[in-house]
Amino acid sequence: MNATPHVYVVDDDELVLETLDSVFTFAGFTVTTFNQAKDFLAANLEPENSCLILDLRMPHMSGLELQRSLIERQIDLPVIIYSGNADVATTVRAMSGGAFTLVQKPLSNDLLIETVREAMKSHQQAREENTRFIEAEQRLQVLSEREKAVARLAAEGLTATEIADQLCVSTRTAEAHKANIFKKLNIRSVAVLAQLVLMARLKH
Repeated sequence: MNATPHVYVVDDDELVLETLDSVFTFAGFTVTTFNQAKDFLAANLEPENSCLILDLRMPHMSGLELQRSLIERQIDLPVIIYSGNADVATTVRAMSGGAFTLVQKPLSNDLLIETVREAMKSHQQAREENTRFIEAEQRLQVLSEREKAVARLAAEGLTATEIADQLCVSTRTAEAHKANIFKKLNIRSVAVLAQLVLMARLKH
C-alpha cells in the first residue's frame, strides 16, 4: 500500500482542480487532477490507498459514465461525487453505482478532507472484510458437499443426533463427518466452525 494517500480529482472546472490540488497537497496527500474523464481512465492509476473526487456534469463522458467504466474495468477505489447541481435521480444512480457519498459544491476544505479520509478508511475496511470472506470460502472448499451440509447444521448449534435426523443418516455417520470437518479445517470448536460458515456465507 502507498504510504502517502493519493487523491484523484476529475472535474472540467480548472479552478476546482487548482483549488483541490492545493488543499489536498497541503493536507499531505499526493494529488493528480484531470479535466476529462477519458484522461483519468488512460492514466496509470494506483487504486491502493487512493480516492477519487468526481464531478458529475462533464463534456464527452459524465461522472456517472466514468463510474460505470470503473466497475467494468474492475478499478476498485472509493468515489466521492462532488457536484454543484445533482438532482435526486442522479444522486440515486451515483450511490447505486457504488459512490461513497455525494457532496454539494462548495464544501469547506476541512469537511472535504474529512470525507475523503472517511471514504478511504471505510473502503479499506470493506476490502479487508471481503478478503476474510474469500479466505473462509477457500478454506471450506476442502469439504465435500455432505460435509458442508453438516458444517452448516453444526454451526447452527445442532447436535450430532439432530444433524443425523436432518440429513437422514445415522448419528455415528454425522459424528464421523463432524470429526472429518474439524480435521480438514484444523479447528477444535464449533464456535470457530460457526464463524467460518458465517464468513463464507454457506447457503442451504
